[in-house]
Amino acid sequence: MPAGRNPSRKRPRAPSRSTAESRKRDIVEQAIRLMEEKGFAAVSVQHLADALEFSKANFYHHIESKEELLYEIFLDTLRYSSSRIEAILNGSDSLPDKLRALIEFYVSLMTDRRAVMLVWFKERAHLNEAHHSIVTQEERRVTTLLEQLYATGIAEGYFKPMDTTILRLAIFGLCFHLTKLPQTPDSASIVGITRQLQELVATGLLTPSAAAEEARRLSTLHAPAPAAAK
Repeated sequence: MPAGRNPSRKRPRAPSRSTAESRKRDIVEQAIRLMEEKGFAAVSVQHLADALEFSKANFYHHIESKEELLYEIFLDTLRYSSSRIEAILNGSDSLPDKLRALIEFYVSLMTDRRAVMLVWFKERAHLNEAHHSIVTQEERRVTTLLEQLYATGIAEGYFKPMDTTILRLAIFGLCFHLTKLPQTPDSASIVGITRQLQELVATGLLTPSAAAEEARRLSTLHAPAPAAAK
């Protein structure tokens, strides 16, 4: 061992990649919460620093600008959506149940991430060229997954033969309007909203035979239990 070196003395370590990523996620999640309260335009770096109890300099160590923050929020939402939709597609449920699961996910997205969805189209123009390109690629991935679901439903005779792009936009748009509600509904209301939208879409999209089968299944599922013999 070289003279003068203390074996018990360790050099300070730089923050690990996992720690840095965890801190960035904290910033993104807090930004989403503040956006829900104030709207994206009104959320400042100082608001975020105060909420996370660290300095603006610390914020800029992890996120270079408010534009990058917007990008991270978009990317987080898209990747979250991809993983949820993939899980629905890869599950063992029937096509009608996968459609219902998709609508349930959309309702949660529009209520839990209402602020993000409201600024999605309005603020997207503020992304720089590189970030816009990556977000577009992630959007295409989500689009491919959704059109795969609708195309499979049509091919297997569960869904009416319709343009998959129209289906994708119409069903997403139907749920997107939940962001226009004056206030976020409570959990009981969300359950009711989800069921109504599921019925509306299933009734309009399923073929007559699939709709009849689904109606029989639901009537059995929701039928009252027989009264106990006296």
